[in-house]
Amino acid sequence: MGIHHRAVCVVRGVTVVALVSGVVSGGAVRGQAQTTQQVGNVVTGRVVNAATGRPVQKAVLAIEETGLNAQSGADGTFALAGLAPATYHLVVTAPGFIPLRTEVVVGTVPGAPLEVALNHEFHYSEVVSVSPQARDAFEAYQPTTVLAAEELTLELQSTLGASLQNQAGIAQRSFGPGPSRPVVRGLDGDRVLIVEDGQRMGDLSSQSADHGVTTNPAAASRLEVVRGPATLLYGANAIGGLVNVITESVPPKPVTGVSGRALFDFGTAATEFGAAADLRAGNGTWALDVGGSGRTSGDVDTPEGEVANSQLRGGFGGLGLSWTPASGYLGASYAYDDTRYGIPYVEEGQVELTPRKHAFSARGEARQLNGAFSSVRGDFGYRSYRHEEIVAGEIGTRFENETFEYNLLAKHQPVGRLEGTIGAWGLRRAFSSAGEEALSPPVDQYGVALFAYEELVWPHVTFQFGGRYERAWFRPDGGLPDRDFDSVSGSVGLLVRPSDSTSLVASFARAVRNPALEELYFFGPHPGNFAFEIGNPYLEAEKALGVDVAFRWRLDRLSGEVSFFRNAIDDFVFRQPMSEEEFHDRFGEVAGEGHEGEHEDEFPFVEFVGADSLLQGFEVHADLHLTNGLALELGGDYVWGERRDTGEPLPRIPPFRVLAGAHYERAGWLFGAEVAAVAEQDRVSQGETPTDGYWLAKFFAAYSFVAAGAAHTVTVGLDNAFDELYRNHLSYVKDFVPEMGRNLKVLYSLVF
Repeated sequence: MGIHHRAVCVVRGVTVVALVSGVVSGGAVRGQAQTTQQVGNVVTGRVVNAATGRPVQKAVLAIEETGLNAQSGADGTFALAGLAPATYHLVVTAPGFIPLRTEVVVGTVPGAPLEVALNHEFHYSEVVSVSPQARDAFEAYQPTTVLAAEELTLELQSTLGASLQNQAGIAQRSFGPGPSRPVVRGLDGDRVLIVEDGQRMGDLSSQSADHGVTTNPAAASRLEVVRGPATLLYGANAIGGLVNVITESVPPKPVTGVSGRALFDFGTAATEFGAAADLRAGNGTWALDVGGSGRTSGDVDTPEGEVANSQLRGGFGGLGLSWTPASGYLGASYAYDDTRYGIPYVEEGQVELTPRKHAFSARGEARQLNGAFSSVRGDFGYRSYRHEEIVAGEIGTRFENETFEYNLLAKHQPVGRLEGTIGAWGLRRAFSSAGEEALSPPVDQYGVALFAYEELVWPHVTFQFGGRYERAWFRPDGGLPDRDFDSVSGSVGLLVRPSDSTSLVASFARAVRNPALEELYFFGPHPGNFAFEIGNPYLEAEKALGVDVAFRWRLDRLSGEVSFFRNAIDDFVFRQPMSEEEFHDRFGEVAGEGHEGEHEDEFPFVEFVGADSLLQGFEVHADLHLTNGLALELGGDYVWGERRDTGEPLPRIPPFRVLAGAHYERAGWLFGAEVAAVAEQDRVSQGETPTDGYWLAKFFAAYSFVAAGAAHTVTVGLDNAFDELYRNHLSYVKDFVPEMGRNLKVLYSLVF
């Protein structure tokens, strides 16, 4: 619980009365009283890191009662002007730090500038993906993961899946270093939705293991993960979780002057070079955002030698413009992504993929409304994606995927203790493929939904409830049957705050997922999944009943979370092996049309089937601050997946894992080490091979300094420091190639 200290600080034009405690606020407010008379009600000061004294830039300081806000500069300074004499609450938030909330009494007595010292928090940060309105992850109904600022830089890899793989509850599916995707609590593919600023990526990464996510994590300002069903706000494809890549390419707030950031990185294991930059400029009414990134790498080096055809190169560029009056914003953005990467082992290592995507987004929000709704926001997204699969220099298959997406959310005025949001969503998708691996005819997919998210709020208890109706329908060519799905999802949650330093959350959700296009209509050899896949156009929708319970604490020196989940899914769709005899009995005549026999001999037959299944497990993490500069971290996760009727293991379940680390900060320096202990996975499904356990060590150091009005950070890291030979259980090529060996990384970041 901690001991509360009462501090009275008088600053220019204001008197600050603060309850200062790591338990309550995660920081401290410092200042000295003066008696000189000064005119003007202005809060000025500086935000610093409590452990190092370094300035904290881009911290957001907001007055709760008025909505007045400011952002700290590169030197940590800030100013909040125009406050009438009154008592206010000042909230200070910054990525990677514990939020600070303190009372501010505005008067006419001047004083020294305020100094706000924030304590590092590697796990709790404001998150926008978990509810209609941004909230502290400490008070989220579901476990979340946020990577931003320094922590994102330390975890940064060439792909989204690799950048998130060391977080509790998250693993990485891979097919070599290029195509990589996050796996959340053992669920993958169409059950984990990946979005960018809340809009779907529009790529085909959920469809096949050799298809990557079209985003460069180096270009993101923040990565957010919701571990568990997020269907209430995001629909059927988030039944297992959600990953949101935050870029804010359409600036949602007024921008004055010019600011920006840049990142350059180099890695030795694949002779990798990367760069990303973002520039933002505005005059307080209009805001412009320009960004771009690029990456190139050669074949990956492992303890067994180089992996042939594992190279990668990609480039991205984007432009966004928004109008930002005081009562909202309206803007649009355009971006283009062009990538090319190799697929090891398949077709003797002669396959390359060339994903390209045009993305257009428009979004806006109106705030401070009168009437039934206090704010309304909406967005529209258009994605035009295509890629070719090139075999030995010749195009084998072309894929095209075009999506239109619409979102509308309206926050209603409070009704007593009731607060909430209602919304609508729409989707139109056109998928087609042509060539050797055209596994289905063209398919049009449509979706619409209506949903509500409500909360009843008391001082120490909040009750959440909501529901979503969603309709999806598929219209394939080629004489295949149409499918229509109507589903109802819902959730209830309870948040109890016994004290300001602890929270207990429980949520219960019913989530429904209609089968994906590939599960319904694919038929043919699919080298990207090492299988001859047989879709089932008569599959039923998955229906999940999930329970999440978590306890969180953030004390002076110790913070953490323990969470347990249980997800019972009826009609869970998975790939079930089929014998050659059964295949020919059922599909003998059809199989001979358009599919060569060599593919039937090369790949095993698998059929998409549904069975009642269960996934359950736990996640834990804790941070112990031994001194102001020295901290220890400990975490772990475990997933158990099985069919409820037979007890057979579900395929591709990540093994038990323990994560530990230590870091020390002083005078701009950061030193640290991390260790991952991964158990063997011998509880495997039919046709799946087990993997041995392994240990991985990582060392890193960073130095930050301010010069020429900008913050500079140089980071050096050594991944897989002891060149451990290991295999990722979720890699589709784990039986043929191991993972990356020792990798020395150097990163330089600049923020101004």
